[in-house]
Amino acid sequence: MQQTPLAACVKMFPTLPEQKDPMQGRTDFFIAGSPKCGTTALFEYLSAHPDVFIPTCKEPGYFCSDIDTGGPRTLKAYQALYSAAPAQARTGDASVMYMYSEVAIAQLMAHNPAAKVIVMLRHPVEAARSLYGALLSHGHENAATFEQAWRLQRARLGGAGLPPRWPEAKTLQYGPIFRYAPQLRRLIAEVPRAQYLVLQYEEFFAEPAQHFAQVLRFLELSPDPARNAFPVINPTLRARSGALQRFLNRPPPWLKAVGGPLRSVAHAAGLHPLGALQRFNRVAGAKPGISPAFREELEAYFAADVAETEQLLGRKLWPRRADPPG
Repeated sequence: MQQTPLAACVKMFPTLPEQKDPMQGRTDFFIAGSPKCGTTALFEYLSAHPDVFIPTCKEPGYFCSDIDTGGPRTLKAYQALYSAAPAQARTGDASVMYMYSEVAIAQLMAHNPAAKVIVMLRHPVEAARSLYGALLSHGHENAATFEQAWRLQRARLGGAGLPPRWPEAKTLQYGPIFRYAPQLRRLIAEVPRAQYLVLQYEEFFAEPAQHFAQVLRFLELSPDPARNAFPVINPTLRARSGALQRFLNRPPPWLKAVGGPLRSVAHAAGLHPLGALQRFNRVAGAKPGISPAFREELEAYFAADVAETEQLLGRKLWPRRADPPG
């Protein structure tokens, strides 16, 4: 399923006056994190279920009021994303910054105290490296190497070294995003135990049919009769041309002025030239390189958090120097 860019979704539903949250229109479940931990695959698998409705624009991030995700800012605009949901469908929201946000879990549970929350965790070194690679391939990261981006974290919080017009330094904090223990403490404090499910990325993709069945049982959904394969979703990519990707991400004002009317005509004819260019500029790529010394540094950085995460969950998660596929 082709994901609609979030910016386009927001434009479909302009900011409207805030209103009291009604009993109707509450989201039933949340894929709450973490980034590059298999959440896009889970989003795709669940979206195809006949009894599920998830907006095609992944990452609305409405409940992240402490992080600028670029998503809808009013309840009315957020609920408009679900306007096409069938009456009996189980509705979901896939926004991977909800666990990282310090307020989102509490706010989404206030929105629907009966909501179920799914969390997917991946070895933090691999997840952080993968997030850097994804941002780089989309032209959203201007640091030439993962190590350089890592060393820029503190400076970026102060506004230095950010990619041009990047709106939110918090989303480039590769360490804090993948320190899972404080995030899990918030989850445990806010969500009843029967209403959250924590999955391990490496286990899930080793036996996807088994673990997807677990997800369906957790959501009280019947097996999906059409789901007989679990293809790789959101693989590691790179841009053929960094310059072209930056142009597509931030087109010049003159192109917006000239291209607006032409874009409407093209879309009416079923043509999407910018989307075609985006797809052309994406090719399969290797994960960003990492030196043994830098990896050792990252392992040490995350060691205490991994130990606390394992204690909170009551099980071992990753062997040291884990290097999962994908």
